[in-house]
Amino acid sequence: MPYTFIDIEKRKTGVIKAIFLFLVLFYFIVADILWLITAQYFSIPVIRLNLGFKLPEASVTSIEETVIVLLAALIIAWIHWCLSTSDIIKKVLGVLNAVEPDPKDSYHSILKNVVEEVSVATGGHKISPFVIPVAGLNAFAISDCKGNAAIGVTEGLLAKLTRSQLESVIAHEAAHVVSGDNLVTSVSCSLFAIYSAIFEELGQVLRGSSRAKGGSRSGGQILLYLYLIYIVLSITQFINLLLNMFMSRQREHRADAVAVKLTRNPISLAEALYVISKGWKGIGSIPKSLSPIFITNPDYSELEESEGFISDLFSTHPPTEKRLETLLSMAHSDTKALEMAEKTKSRIPLEQGALEIKNEPARDWLVYKDNTWKGPFPLNELIGLGLSPATWVSKLGEGNVKRASEDATLSEMLKTNIPGQPGAGNGVCPECGQPLSEILYEGAPAFRCHYCEGVLVGYRIIPRILLREDVEIPEGAKKLASLAMITYSKGIIENTKLKVAYRSRCPKCGNKMRHSFYSSAYPVESDICDSCGNIWFGKYGLEALQYLSEKSRHENI
Repeated sequence: MPYTFIDIEKRKTGVIKAIFLFLVLFYFIVADILWLITAQYFSIPVIRLNLGFKLPEASVTSIEETVIVLLAALIIAWIHWCLSTSDIIKKVLGVLNAVEPDPKDSYHSILKNVVEEVSVATGGHKISPFVIPVAGLNAFAISDCKGNAAIGVTEGLLAKLTRSQLESVIAHEAAHVVSGDNLVTSVSCSLFAIYSAIFEELGQVLRGSSRAKGGSRSGGQILLYLYLIYIVLSITQFINLLLNMFMSRQREHRADAVAVKLTRNPISLAEALYVISKGWKGIGSIPKSLSPIFITNPDYSELEESEGFISDLFSTHPPTEKRLETLLSMAHSDTKALEMAEKTKSRIPLEQGALEIKNEPARDWLVYKDNTWKGPFPLNELIGLGLSPATWVSKLGEGNVKRASEDATLSEMLKTNIPGQPGAGNGVCPECGQPLSEILYEGAPAFRCHYCEGVLVGYRIIPRILLREDVEIPEGAKKLASLAMITYSKGIIENTKLKVAYRSRCPKCGNKMRHSFYSSAYPVESDICDSCGNIWFGKYGLEALQYLSEKSRHENI
């Protein structure tokens, strides 16, 4: 499965083109058959075309009809394609009666939060959550050609699953969206939905006609005509089945694997599938034509739940038992672990269950901490989590990831967490964008960033600091100094020829600072402002410079 969005987009584009070409060919064949049937029964005259050259009479009729049917097929295919792919998501949601989550419903809020968390984990792909108001246990995902996507869960499944199980189900559906196979399934279902509807309606008409007695000769011809049309439409149903076969059951196994990769919890997905397998999956409320977009087939089928060539050929979902076996093997577990999924939830007294709605702060911030996304948290809790300007954050509903310093609200909040009273004339940190605090370093005035611990100091003041030995040098500074001397020993610095680059602006005067070594004798990286004479050192930079200076003096004594 491709994991870069470039590969995903290429794959989606190629598959969509293949489907359209197939659709044109399909329309040509079906239209030609319908034309022959209609012309035979209703004696429609042949339309003559001026081809510009002569052919045998028998060939002229055949070629002219073929050209007409081909042109009609192209036009019909294009119209059908535009109608079918326009507002796919809206149409499918309408068929399923899916609705947006109720913001006042705690279960719906959990669904919304989980979808947004998984969306961030997949790279910020915009996915909208929906709820199907039925008691069945199922979930689906659908996409359109514009990059929009929706994930829906039935009310029954929301009520049954724990949060971790719900996360696994949503991750499975998000895998379909990101990989692109979901778009193919969505387009396929939309294209053939009209044929499924006509096929079922025509079947009812023919069944009613077969029970009726008598009728004229012309009525019998029309009935025979309808039977032939019914046969042609039955072929379209088989074509739809072949498309589903083309998409294969393996996409479900791949989505299961990606869900485990995203959540790192194969047991939760196994529990969720086990719960779904034991209940009603929604058949009757969910049309059969939409079954490929769901996590399990809404209609139980022995063929679907079996293995072998025939099952692989004509089923859209792999057997649940096989999926559970694969997931449990990942967790080195067995089916006994799934019994926890069916345990009844502990109930609470009614008076405790009727909670008063309070206007609590919105929990809409995700924070990347300890190599994983955590949250959502309300705004007022972020500082307590150790938020810094460099922390990666994402606000639910926005669908993008950014540094805390890049958000105006968080940037202002970070300023309030700076100890003391940062003066307006102190400048801002070139790394964090936060106000600098005035400090005394070895008794000399300097400016420090509370977050990245960088220090700004005047070049005339540095000699004072280097002569003083009141501050204990931290181990991190000693290591940085050792690395600097290794750089020196390898000949990267030759005399006073230093590598110069301009990467940030001076906190005091705003001019560009050159990124260089402090000197050839003390190769500590710094940013030097040639306009006002201030020098910026990153964390432990000034201490490393002081350590090298002390070490040099002591070795020469």
